[in-house]
Amino acid sequence: MRSNLFNKKFLFSILIFQNLFYFLITFINFNSTRGTDFNKYGKYFDYFYTLEYGQTGLESGISYYWFVTRFFNLLKEPLLYSENNLESIKSASIQMANLFLFLIGLLGIHFLLKKTQNFKIENTLPILIILSIFPPLIGARMILKPEILVFCLLPWLLLFYFEYFNKKKSVYLLVSVPIVATLFSLKASITFILSLFLLITFNKNIFDKKFILYNLLSLILFSLIINENFVLNGNYLWEHVAPESYSTKAKIEYIYNLSINELWTNPYRDNLKNSMISILLTDTFGDYWQRYWFHYDGWGIKIEGNTKSKNFSGSLGVVKISILLSVIFYSSSIYYLFKEKNKKLFYLGISGFIGFLTLAVNAINLLSFFPKSFDVTKGDPMKTHLVSFLLAMTFVYLLIKLNIHKNLYRFAFTLIILNLFFVSMTNPLTLQDILNSQFYIDRLYSLIPCSLNSISITINPLCTPSEIIGSTSNYFIPDIKGFIVSRVSLISSFLVIAVYIFKNDNKNIF
Repeated sequence: MRSNLFNKKFLFSILIFQNLFYFLITFINFNSTRGTDFNKYGKYFDYFYTLEYGQTGLESGISYYWFVTRFFNLLKEPLLYSENNLESIKSASIQMANLFLFLIGLLGIHFLLKKTQNFKIENTLPILIILSIFPPLIGARMILKPEILVFCLLPWLLLFYFEYFNKKKSVYLLVSVPIVATLFSLKASITFILSLFLLITFNKNIFDKKFILYNLLSLILFSLIINENFVLNGNYLWEHVAPESYSTKAKIEYIYNLSINELWTNPYRDNLKNSMISILLTDTFGDYWQRYWFHYDGWGIKIEGNTKSKNFSGSLGVVKISILLSVIFYSSSIYYLFKEKNKKLFYLGISGFIGFLTLAVNAINLLSFFPKSFDVTKGDPMKTHLVSFLLAMTFVYLLIKLNIHKNLYRFAFTLIILNLFFVSMTNPLTLQDILNSQFYIDRLYSLIPCSLNSISITINPLCTPSEIIGSTSNYFIPDIKGFIVSRVSLISSFLVIAVYIFKNDNKNIF
C-alpha cells in the first residue's frame, strides 16, 4: 500500500512538473498574439474592453474567448503603468487559460478510463504524463483557438454518455446538456466533427428515447447561444466567411497521393500541398504549417532578422524524426484497431481517423451543400490542430495497447524519448538567455497577479505604482454585459464536472 501511494504521488509530481515546465517553455518562447488567426479572432479579446458595442463580423462562439479574458483580467494591472507588457500579458492569459482547460481534460480522460476500462489511478497517470507531451496538444495550448476547450469537455461528455447507457440514469443526460450546447456552438467545423464522431461512437444508441429527449434540451440551449452569438458577431455559426483563395476544392487524388521521396527530402510548407497524407505525417509530431515552434517571429527572439532558436522551418533531421514518429503512431494504431475486440477501446482508437475523414470530406467538398473552403495552392485546411482533441484519444488508445500503463520500462523509455525529441525540436531559450535579458525576466513577472503584492512585500515589480497612462485605459472598462446564456452554459459545464468528481467516491483520486 505504501509503495502504491508513493508511486501515485511520484507519478502525479511528474505530471504536474512536466506540464508546468512546458508551460514555461512555451510562454517564454512563444508570442501567442502571433499565433494562428490571432489577427482575426483577437477581436474577441478586445471586444470585452471597449465602449463600442459594434459587431465583430466573425462567426465563432463567444464562451471560449470570454473564459480567456477572465485570466487577462487577473493579470492586466501592470497595463495601468506601461503598455510594454501588453503582449506578454495577453500571451500569459491565453496560455494560462488553455493550461487550465487542458488539465480538466486530462482529469476527464482519467475518469473515462476508470469507468470504462476499470483503470486505477496508477494506470492512468503514466498515460496522462505521455499524453502531455503529444505535440498537437502542446500546440493547442499555445494559441487563441477553441479546440482546447473541446479537449477539455469532450472526455466528460463521453463519460456521461457511457454512464447513462450503462446505468440508464437520466441524471447523466441532464448534466451533459450544457456541455453539448457549449461544444456545438464553438465553431461550425467543430460541430460537424463532433456530430460525426458521436454518431459513429454511439450509433444506434442515439435513438434511445431519453437520449433524444434530453438532447432536445441541448438543442434549445444551443439555439439560445447561437442567437446570442449572432447579436455579438452579426453572423451565425455556419456563416463562415473564408478568404477568396479558399473558395476551391481538392481533387480526389489529394486524399491518397503520396510521394515518399518528396516527403522525405523536401517536407516543408507548401511543398506537400498535393498530398493530404504527407501533410498529416509532417504535421502530427512536427509543425508543417509553422504555427508554433517553427514560426519565424512567433518563437524565440529576433536578432538582426533571424530567430534566436535558429530553427525556422526546422532542421531536416528533426522533421524526418517527426515523420517517423507519425508513421509509427498511425501504423501501430491501425494494426491494433484491426485486432481490437473491445468496442469502447475501438471507438476511442478510431477517433483521430474520424477527424481526418471530416477534413477529407471538407477538402473535396463531398457535401456540396456546404460552401467550399479549401485552398489548392496550400493544401489547406489540413491541420492536425483542427482535430487535436480526437487525435489525443487515438494516442491514448495506442499507449494503452503498448501497455505503457503497466510496463515501467516502456513508460520510462517513451517519456525520455519524447521529451528529448520535443526539446530538440523546439530548441528553446536557455536559462542563461532568460536571466541575461530583462525582457524575459519581465515576461515571467507577467504571470504574477498584482494582488499578491502587499504593503511590505513586492512580488511583481511591474505592479509598482507610477504615473498612470491613458493608452491602455480601455482594458479597464467594465466588461460588456449580456450574453448570459453562453456564460452560464460554460460555467454549468465546469460545475457538473466538479460535482461528478466529488460525488463519485473519489476521495482517493491522487
